[in-house]
Amino acid sequence: MQLPISENDTSTNHIQEPSWFNMSRWDRIVCFGVCLISAIIFFVLCFALFPVLALRPQKFAVLWSLGSLLFVLSFGCLQGPMNYAMHLISLNRLPFTIAYFGSIVLTLVFSLGLRNAFLTILACLVQIVAAIWYTVSYFPMGTQGMRVAGRFGARRVNAWLDS
Repeated sequence: MQLPISENDTSTNHIQEPSWFNMSRWDRIVCFGVCLISAIIFFVLCFALFPVLALRPQKFAVLWSLGSLLFVLSFGCLQGPMNYAMHLISLNRLPFTIAYFGSIVLTLVFSLGLRNAFLTILACLVQIVAAIWYTVSYFPMGTQGMRVAGRFGARRVNAWLDS
């Protein structure tokens, strides 16, 4: 289903937001800033309390997941919820979306539901890799740079294992 395009929008990439999503540019920037700063606070708490949270990986996972959700939400505020949702489910972003949101859900299920520390840590690691992938993919040559760095890292690990 194609949503209508705004009359004053010359670009075909932007979708008309429902009236309750309409925010001024300043409102979007403020919302972005609040969500991003909140995400950073959660991430800083994770690392500042790491020695304590290492004994309780479930608490680390919940804090990290909330930070991750706020991080993604901040960009949704900046671009507009509908535009951002369409961007996340676009063909080239779909693997990230599945990996990132799937890892967030699995992290919460493993930590709050199953209370399995090993699976919680594993899902958290996938979440961290997906967050790095997301961030780097927006830099010019970011994805290609990640591939080169990944190949280099794999060669170093193989050389280390072979010696």
